[in-house]
Amino acid sequence: MNPIIDASTTSSSSVELTEAMNEAFKDTGELASNAKNFYDFMAKYFQRPDWTFMNYGFAIQDNDLHKTILRNGDVDDLNPALYYVQLYSAAISDTNLEGLDVIEIGCGRGGGSAWIARNFNVKSMVGIDYSENAIEFCQKCHAAIPNLRFEHGNAECLPYSNNTFDIVINVESSHCYPSMERFLSEVYRVLKPGGYFLWTDFRQAKEKTVLLEQFKTSGLEMIEKVDITENVDLGFDKGREARLSLLKEFPNELQTKLKSWIETSRYKNGETFFLRCRFKKPLTHNMHSNTDI
Repeated sequence: MNPIIDASTTSSSSVELTEAMNEAFKDTGELASNAKNFYDFMAKYFQRPDWTFMNYGFAIQDNDLHKTILRNGDVDDLNPALYYVQLYSAAISDTNLEGLDVIEIGCGRGGGSAWIARNFNVKSMVGIDYSENAIEFCQKCHAAIPNLRFEHGNAECLPYSNNTFDIVINVESSHCYPSMERFLSEVYRVLKPGGYFLWTDFRQAKEKTVLLEQFKTSGLEMIEKVDITENVDLGFDKGREARLSLLKEFPNELQTKLKSWIETSRYKNGETFFLRCRFKKPLTHNMHSNTDI
């Protein structure tokens, strides 16, 4: 097994890296394939053990109407990952995970799953992702955490039996899935009756009605729905310097491709919103919930 090292010290030639980068950024016409190619590339060529989060972040505002319980655990205020961790903390809020079987669907580089496994006394923590390279990275980077494992899989066809998990977590990932309906159906299937689905992600404003209808017909009971767009925008701003510092370590061509994503928030013009939601699987079968959302 190769050690986890930064791409600048790998044996990959600059030509190979450029060819792989061009392939990773090629538009396949399918969002899921585009995302998989990008995350496969980043996990293969940039195996930094201190870079395990890839979300927009979250920060508390003084005027927040909805109280969000943030538990940073083993991440202090000086850690560049603080705001990325806080998005996970916001998704969990006051949900009790102790002694439970938990899965994160779309775990990426594994930072969120590892943070949960270390800090919430879960019985078991599983991270699953569509990117094989990301899972290989996670298995190496987070191998020392005993109650945590990572597996490759598809969010729309999960490799688990019915009623397997007490908690399903999905953080800033579902916007890449071809079918939100199939994903929600799989969440419902693998959740134990009475279990919770903790979801947070963004959509374009024009997609909001469709998204809420997908939730309504999923069979899951919506317990909480909070718009956290301003919190994510603030977290993005506060984490900008750390992202720019990381960006400087990438090859120049990759810096150019990533700079606009790292520097510019997509939430300031009102065209994109970010929600965090908590759902519960009913104790009795209910695939067409009439919950008012």
